[in-house]
Amino acid sequence: MRPARFQDFVLDLARIAPDGGQPKPLADVGEKRYPYGVVAHAGGKEIRYQIIAESRAGDDFDQPEKIREADQAFDPDAVPAGGLFEERWLAELVAKSGTRELTDIAIWSAREGNRKGNDGVTFFFADSAKIYARVVR
Repeated sequence: MRPARFQDFVLDLARIAPDGGQPKPLADVGEKRYPYGVVAHAGGKEIRYQIIAESRAGDDFDQPEKIREADQAFDPDAVPAGGLFEERWLAELVAKSGTRELTDIAIWSAREGNRKGNDGVTFFFADSAKIYARVVR
């Protein structure tokens, strides 16, 4: 999963979520520090995420993306317990999408020894890529 496609994926999911508001790329709200990111409205507040990718081994961004699916869709009940509202909202949004590319999720603030203020979600994909969605304050 590449960062631009993940950004579009989250925007599409948030648009149809009952509490997603009118999500936009971070760049559309004047945030120029990050090339990829999303701003959404949930739980009565604005939430911003920076999107960072760790590409699959050998990924060539000059070529079309090679999408790989897992044998089955990620189980939404497998979203880890704990975490902040912002982390859980995004983790559950993606987990409930039914995508067969997703293989696991980690919520940062729920990890033992996590640095205060280092909040976000890691999404693991069948092609070995990872997406880090950091909560921006």
